[in-house]
Amino acid sequence: MGGKAMSGYKLGVAGFSHETITFWPGLTTLKDFERNAYHGERVLEKARGTNSCIGGFIEVCERENVELLPVCVASGGATETVADDVYDFYVGAMRLGFDEIKDEIDGVLMSLHGAMATESRQDPETDAVREVREIIGYDMPLMVTFDLHANKDEAILREATAVFGFQSSPHVDMMDTGIRAANTMIRTLRGEVNPVVALKKPGIVVPSVFSATTVSPAKDIIDRVHWWEGKPGVVDVSALFGFAWSDVSPLGMSMVAVTDGDPQLAQEIVDDLCELAWGKRKELTGRSKAALHGVDEGVRLAIEKAGKASKPIVILDHADRSNDTTYILRELLNQGARKTAFPMLYDPDSALKIMEAGVGETVELEVGATTGWRDGGKVKVKGKVLWAGEGKYTGTGPMSINQEVDLGPTGILQVDGVWLQVMSRQSSLIDDDPIKQFGYRPEDFDIIVSKSKTHFRAVYEGLSEEIIIIDAPGQCPADLGVLKYVNVKEGVYPITLKDCSETRINY
Repeated sequence: MGGKAMSGYKLGVAGFSHETITFWPGLTTLKDFERNAYHGERVLEKARGTNSCIGGFIEVCERENVELLPVCVASGGATETVADDVYDFYVGAMRLGFDEIKDEIDGVLMSLHGAMATESRQDPETDAVREVREIIGYDMPLMVTFDLHANKDEAILREATAVFGFQSSPHVDMMDTGIRAANTMIRTLRGEVNPVVALKKPGIVVPSVFSATTVSPAKDIIDRVHWWEGKPGVVDVSALFGFAWSDVSPLGMSMVAVTDGDPQLAQEIVDDLCELAWGKRKELTGRSKAALHGVDEGVRLAIEKAGKASKPIVILDHADRSNDTTYILRELLNQGARKTAFPMLYDPDSALKIMEAGVGETVELEVGATTGWRDGGKVKVKGKVLWAGEGKYTGTGPMSINQEVDLGPTGILQVDGVWLQVMSRQSSLIDDDPIKQFGYRPEDFDIIVSKSKTHFRAVYEGLSEEIIIIDAPGQCPADLGVLKYVNVKEGVYPITLKDCSETRINY
């Protein structure tokens, strides 16, 4: 190693992410982002030791005596279209921040999501990287991490030296992805590797429920990713499954390969992965078999199986992105479900009313359905208050480890046979913290409802007897045929390229 490697490099760091549902009416505002935004040294303070890409950057760079100079990081969650002034604010902050440190740094690491859309930009994260390039130039290495559900195309390759995506959904490998990127950056600066990147899109849009990498078909693709990573000359491989409910030009899966100076090998890898995915396109879009259940049937099946099971039955309400839809709650109450946990229903007004009533009191409320869009309408409930207070804790689950979790004012009601948790900030059940941190155990229940998509599997695949997936008519249904896309390119299955006999999911 040269003297620079021994004395330590300096790397600029920034992050900007959002998973945008363009069909959702309204805008995600700067105020929404600022709840989860940090600037300067706070970026490192909040990320150190967490399952995040920046946490991974820190892990590697502190070990390798590389100094990180953080600019800013901001995340707006998974909601409606991002307001243009959000982009202007944070990318403006990046431009100013990188301009101040451009003469000090040797490279840039950026943590992005890849499925953001603003009022006027269909690929704002690539635009953000381009604007950073305008400040630092194109001679300096710049490497980017993306969520597994990123919608990316070849445009990112004109701006980034290398691209790294999560390889797991549930996203238990966010830190690992940051580690992969930081290791490659350092090896590049030391002259140990010369990254060459290929990206190819197979032309498939995958509803997130079918992107769970612990089960086929997504597992088969990730297994091939890892197989390729074991080959000589391969630096890194990613399969980005895309985010189906963002009506943008780069919509859909992308295969990415990073090799050590070998463009032909990189192209061979992405060609192979695209061929594999295309062969599994029906399974990846839910058109191969009846993989999902309707609301009435799914709830009935869960109650029936719970009566015989030794562990909880999990109902997955995957289509609810606002965490406030009421289709399954209403059906559970109608069918007389017992020993059922319904955690994390988003309804700030009801949560405050429960807190005001206090533990031990009985309240009557109309809960849920706060967004007014594909939410199922309010449900009248009457129940005893079991818990009320501020829902703050430090995460212990595989995705949220060491992260501060704040659900805001939170209340728990016993409504007939349903344990109903109502919160003030949008989140979903990805681990057992929302149950155990409030004095209960998942094992206390026969049925547990999650509004996650795949992330819950990191905990609940082992904890549950069976997972029953219900495609309730929430904001992000598996059947993409109910939504009208206008920006998607031709040749994308199943939106613009369909098998003639398969235009809708049959379940």
